[in-house]
Amino acid sequence: MEFTWTATTERELSAQGQKLEVLEYSAHPMEAPVQGYMQGLTRPSRWRQLAIHTTTGATLEAGALQYLRGNLEMQAVSASGSGGGLGGFLRGAVTAAATGEGMYKTALKGQGVVYTEPTRLHLLLGELRGESLIVDDGAFVACVGDISVGRHVNQGFAQMVGSGEGRVQPKLTGSGLFALQSPVPPEEFQLLELQNDVLKVDGNLVIAYTDSLQFSVERSSRGLIGSAKTGEGFIQAFRGTGRVWLCPTLPLHAGPLGAVTSL
Repeated sequence: MEFTWTATTERELSAQGQKLEVLEYSAHPMEAPVQGYMQGLTRPSRWRQLAIHTTTGATLEAGALQYLRGNLEMQAVSASGSGGGLGGFLRGAVTAAATGEGMYKTALKGQGVVYTEPTRLHLLLGELRGESLIVDDGAFVACVGDISVGRHVNQGFAQMVGSGEGRVQPKLTGSGLFALQSPVPPEEFQLLELQNDVLKVDGNLVIAYTDSLQFSVERSSRGLIGSAKTGEGFIQAFRGTGRVWLCPTLPLHAGPLGAVTSL
C-alpha cells in the first residue's frame, strides 16, 4: 500500500523573536478502503523535522541541515574549544576521534528558516537563560539566539575507575532556544529544578543538566559486588542548584540513543 506524508506542527517554542518548530510527518493511505472487507493496516513510523525561524542565525550539529530559506550564510565552526593554529586543530582532532564527539558544527548567520533532516527520534525543545547546559553525546541538534556551542570534558566515571581520559560532551552557553533528540517523547521527560539539593540517578536517564550543578560518579550499594571494569554499580550524582532533564522511561524505549552512555 502506498502512503502520502502529511506534516503538522507537533510543538513550538519562541523567545526574543526566535522560534523552534517541530514538524511531525504522518503516513496516510492513498487507496480508499474496500467496502465489506476487513483490511489490516500497518502505518509507517512517524518522522519529525525541526524548523528554525531565526532573525540572527543558528548553530546545527554537523550533517543536520536539509535545506534553508532566506538570507543566510553558512560556515563550519569548531566546537572543540581548542586554540587556533595547526597544533590546536590536531589536538581537537585527536580528542574528537577518541570520544566520538564531532569537532565542527554548522553555523548560519542571517535571517530565514532552517530545516533539519527528518528523524524518527523525538525532538525536545528548551530555553537557556544566561547559563550553560551540558548535553549527552549524540543528543544535540540545534540552537538559536545568543548561544555558543563548546565542549565539556567530563571526568566523572573516568576518575572513579582510575582512568585519566575524560569524555567530551557538547556544552551550550548563553541565552536562547535549543533542540535535543531522544527516543523518548518530550511528555515523558521530567525537568527537575534543584535548589541546594542532591539528585542521584542509577542508569543513563539524564540527557542534559546545567553546569551550575556539581556532577560526580559514585559507587552504589550494588557496586560493592559490581564490576568496576564494566561500570556496574555506579550512580550519577548532581548537587547544588540547577536544572536536570531526566527521563525515567528511557529503558522502555528502543532506538539509536537507547544505549546512550552515562553523563
